[in-house]
Amino acid sequence: MKIQGYIKQISSAENNENSVLELNILPGEKTPWHFHTLFSETFEVLKGTLEVGKGKDIHRLKKGDIVSIAPNEKHYYHNVSNEECMVTTTLNPGNKNFENSLFILKGLAKDGLVNAAGTPRKFSDLVLFVYLSNSRMVGFQKIAGPVFNFFAKAAIKKGSLDKLIKKYCK
Repeated sequence: MKIQGYIKQISSAENNENSVLELNILPGEKTPWHFHTLFSETFEVLKGTLEVGKGKDIHRLKKGDIVSIAPNEKHYYHNVSNEECMVTTTLNPGNKNFENSLFILKGLAKDGLVNAAGTPRKFSDLVLFVYLSNSRMVGFQKIAGPVFNFFAKAAIKKGSLDKLIKKYCK
């Protein structure tokens, strides 16, 4: 049986709270190095293991371990194990766009519309995810930022974001 995307909202920015979401990170699922400008992000591992790069350090987290990422601090995560990893991620302050980005990402995963790393296969879905999640790339990948922004705004104008929210967000 193939494990699918899972996400559960614990608290939301809609209620003037931190965004707290429980989600799975599948074997091989990863993000590139990136940072967020609008919030801090804290990962707590509930089950499994997770590699988290933070600044110049790489952490191997297991059940009960917590790591916090400050705004503008570069980081990544990668499930390098063969087991599903369960985490809570907390954003302070909460951010509804980020919440929606994760619901969309996990919905796309359930529908088989992401690759093995958990990246949306469709370019417009990818740029909308990056836009909503306030993800800023680092290194050579940062040159994609303005291009992604342009295409995300075009996809929003076209109604693609509204369709994704209607389909995947509560």
